[in-house]
Amino acid sequence: MFSEKSRILFFLYVCIFFALVIGVRLFHLQVLEGDFYAKLAGNQAEKTITTYRGRGEIYDRTGKPMAINRRVASVFVFGSNLKDRRKFIIDLANNGITMSKSNKKRVYKSDGFVWIKRNIGIEEARELKKNIPELDYTVTENRLYPENELASSVIGFTGTDNQGLWGLEGRFEKVLKGDKTELVSLRDSTGRLILFEDTRDKKRTVSSVHTTIDMYLQGTVEHLLREDAAAFRAREGVAVAMDVKTGDILFAASSGGFDPNNFRSYGKSDWKNRAATFLYEPGSIFKPVSFSYLLDRHSQDIEEKVDCEMGRYTIYGHTIKDVHRYGMLTAKDVLVKSSNIGIIKLTKKVKNEDFYEFLSIAGFGAKTGVLGLGEEEGLLRSYKNWSGLSRPSLSMGQEILVTPLQMVRFYAAVANGGFLLKPRIVKEVSKNGRTVTPEVDRLPIMSETSATKLGKILAEVVEEGTGKRAKSSYIDIAGKTGTGQRFDSEKGEYSSRDYAASFAGFFPADDPKIAMVVVYDSPRTSIYGGSTAARTYRKIAEIASLYLGLKRNVINESL
Repeated sequence: MFSEKSRILFFLYVCIFFALVIGVRLFHLQVLEGDFYAKLAGNQAEKTITTYRGRGEIYDRTGKPMAINRRVASVFVFGSNLKDRRKFIIDLANNGITMSKSNKKRVYKSDGFVWIKRNIGIEEARELKKNIPELDYTVTENRLYPENELASSVIGFTGTDNQGLWGLEGRFEKVLKGDKTELVSLRDSTGRLILFEDTRDKKRTVSSVHTTIDMYLQGTVEHLLREDAAAFRAREGVAVAMDVKTGDILFAASSGGFDPNNFRSYGKSDWKNRAATFLYEPGSIFKPVSFSYLLDRHSQDIEEKVDCEMGRYTIYGHTIKDVHRYGMLTAKDVLVKSSNIGIIKLTKKVKNEDFYEFLSIAGFGAKTGVLGLGEEEGLLRSYKNWSGLSRPSLSMGQEILVTPLQMVRFYAAVANGGFLLKPRIVKEVSKNGRTVTPEVDRLPIMSETSATKLGKILAEVVEEGTGKRAKSSYIDIAGKTGTGQRFDSEKGEYSSRDYAASFAGFFPADDPKIAMVVVYDSPRTSIYGGSTAARTYRKIAEIASLYLGLKRNVINESL
């Protein structure tokens, strides 16, 4: 019989022996054959796919969803599971899946993970797997735009992997992108490839963007612009409206558009928001800019008499014409009747440098700073590069390129007592309980006295001047018509038939709340803003006033 001491020593020697065997084996695996097994482990983890879930949603000013998430499926295959790759591709075609050349090449050559079709219905994915057993799918998320084309150039869109690419989706990608999820393809013990998802509990990101856009007004205006652009036989119509106190953009609409659910079917020019990117010479809607300068910097007497030369005036060898043959007009009537000759003569006393400085302060030739619209800055050449005709041309809205957004914020400044506002299209950004609200950015560009005087004259333009077709029996409107020639870039000269017809103003005239601009590109029934844009303006102003509950005009209040 072994003694107690002998048994203990025996087991101790056995343990030491096995420890030595294991140590030698580990040394062999990790040091001598480490590279081999590292490569083997790498082969087992074929591919890591990163996706994001729980993308933040986008809402209009009333809380109506503009961009939401939906559950979709993405179909994939592991090349090593395919016994007959040619037959597999034929089976895909028979089930309605046409593959690109590059994807076919991956199927033929890769033993690893290959996407077959992304972002399809879950039922469609199940049916595909049923018909083609080698296929598998994973459930992810992608974007859904429930109103299709409505406000699409504002919202933008996301790509295949649900990343923001355009508009607010692109501008606020860091806020909206959601939670990172990793899918890893692995080989099991039998060599079969599987897809593993990291399902560990994580703190969910909650984010959203609330816009200033009103979807009802946006949709209504888009519809009216399409109707009237067709009636006026215009290339397109554009309209933008701003709250004169806050700079909030209520709508930024056009007669064009695209469906962000299928954005690749459209050209890049269709994606752009025309309120922020349509460049044009404003024509006579720019005359109030010149008039505000005269009022504020030169204390212009609105009763000063101006000889309008019976409609023809030659300056620097160039003949300026008025639509109507006016003789003597007061400075006020120069604006009411929209005399080119009158405004040129009134600005004859100004210094080029001072006039240029005012136009720059008023926001022309620079981006407004609005977030998410990809805006153009327009064109305002330095006074150092002006010719003798530049100052006269600028005074009546030529030799300058503007966007509707730049024009609407100038008219908002007239309406609010002289403050130029930075347009806001985002009301609130929220992430994980932290909310940021952009501040109202106000820059004084004219005195309240000058703004009030100009506002009263613009109301008179609608009552008895060139803007009579904007006159409403429901709401008092103040504003100005405009007709600007379009430049033909192919010919290198102004077009003889293409004009930008516009109306810019605000309402209610005696207690302004909303500034708005309507522009038509190359209308054929009439080139004049008073015959085209003014009509659309009135319709939109009436609908918006009724919807927003704005003050009705004095005539209606007495009925």
